[in-house]
Amino acid sequence: MTKLSRVFGFAAISAIIAVVVASSSLLAAPMKGTLVVAVNQEPQDLAAQGAYKEINAPGLRNVLETLIAVDPVSGEFIPVLATDWERIDGSTLRFTIRDGVSFHDGTDMSSEAVAESINWVWSLENAFTIQEYAGPGEITAAAIDDSTVEVRSSEPDPLLEFRMSLNGISSPAQLANNPARHFDTPVGTGPYSFVEWKQGQYWSATYNADWWGLEADDAYGTTKPEFADLKFVFRSEDAARVAMVQSGESQLAMFPSADECARAADEEGYSCVTGPSTTYLYGRLDHSLHADERLQDPRIREAIFAAIDIEGIADLYGMASVPQGQLGARGTIGFNDALQPYAYNPERAMELLEAAKSDGVDVDGLKIEVVGRDTTPRIKPIVEAIGAMLGLSNIGSDIRVQTPAEFNPRVRITGYSNEPGRQMMQVHVKQNPSGDYGLLLLSNYACPNIDDPTGPSRSSVYCDEEFDSQLSEALASFGDERGERMRELVQYVHDRHLIVPLALLDRGHLVEAGLDFTFGTDHRIQAVYLASAE
Repeated sequence: MTKLSRVFGFAAISAIIAVVVASSSLLAAPMKGTLVVAVNQEPQDLAAQGAYKEINAPGLRNVLETLIAVDPVSGEFIPVLATDWERIDGSTLRFTIRDGVSFHDGTDMSSEAVAESINWVWSLENAFTIQEYAGPGEITAAAIDDSTVEVRSSEPDPLLEFRMSLNGISSPAQLANNPARHFDTPVGTGPYSFVEWKQGQYWSATYNADWWGLEADDAYGTTKPEFADLKFVFRSEDAARVAMVQSGESQLAMFPSADECARAADEEGYSCVTGPSTTYLYGRLDHSLHADERLQDPRIREAIFAAIDIEGIADLYGMASVPQGQLGARGTIGFNDALQPYAYNPERAMELLEAAKSDGVDVDGLKIEVVGRDTTPRIKPIVEAIGAMLGLSNIGSDIRVQTPAEFNPRVRITGYSNEPGRQMMQVHVKQNPSGDYGLLLLSNYACPNIDDPTGPSRSSVYCDEEFDSQLSEALASFGDERGERMRELVQYVHDRHLIVPLALLDRGHLVEAGLDFTFGTDHRIQAVYLASAE
């Protein structure tokens, strides 16, 4: 990838520091000032569990580190706080913990501390949102000796390594003495330590001169930390993030529009760097225990999907491609080549509605609420377009764009019973970084427990005993058998018109001249992957 360059005007200082570094075993403080990143939303929290969600907690991995991580170039697992790991059986992993690491509060990172942090994050009682990425069993950890931690799932779990690349490891002293601050004051082991979270404006961190990666041969990243401070500024509007880079107020901006990326090609001060992601845009149609009973009618659901021009939505989003009838890209374990996108056919939609009406279904009373979250890029024109498409097929609609505080509770199972009889299609983005349909099927389609709304399917709007039984067997399978079982289930949900895949998303970043930005399909923003361009 070709990136931009910028001259910071610190040549003389840089030369002096370079001499000091060359003659000393200690790494001097970074030569540059503050790296300012314009991000698309304020974090939902800064807890260790939030390290899995770069979109909702941008930049958090600069402070909180994981046991292992996915290399942004190779896509392979690489060591972070664990130097080695092995699979003991279908349910168990054993990690060798890196020696000599300290948390930012001075607490030693012992094997007991690591186990305690894992148990805290994956606790079913705590029910953090990382449970959306949980597997078929409960995850627990135990210290085996001073340098070894064993992580176990109560059920066989082929994706246990992936799940251990998600959760941050945080200070046991904080959990013991002030657990409430765990959510807004992260204490990790990373190359930067947390400074402050100014609500509604930014969160910041400063260089950690004691970071273990400064001297470790196997430290992750493409460079040692080059910036003294990090500042993540919250700007939900695309234009505001673009303006920050154009004015030199920030060096990096998340997720500009396709038009802004194209415009950047003619600019001298910055460029747009793009790449594929594991993120997809979808429309999830209510089919829950509390939804309008008309949405149980397969003709109604098929008519709604036939009314949507998926190719048009992908074009409207920009930097996106049309999914092949499923929530994921080719290469995902369980990808079904036999599927095609739902066909845009308004005439077919109206025929289905007339057939339902002739059987006594109150078709004229349908009014689908098309709702999106305002932090989703370009969400307003997308939900407006879907509403207009439904109207062309004589399906009523109500368009709504809500803040995360309004949107999030409504699309979890606890929100269903508060709105009996609702007719809703949530339009949202979600990631599947596991490369396996098991995670996606469990979180999107498995029947949630209304009495215990804490599991991975807490946002599902579907209940089907046959599907749940087959999924349970598939999640415990390995190898070729797993792929075949997943393909069958992908076909199963496709045929029932539950979720309409709208776009597979590329992601872009505006990058100031002078920086080289390396990122993977998860598009994580970590300072050790931001280097001065040569």
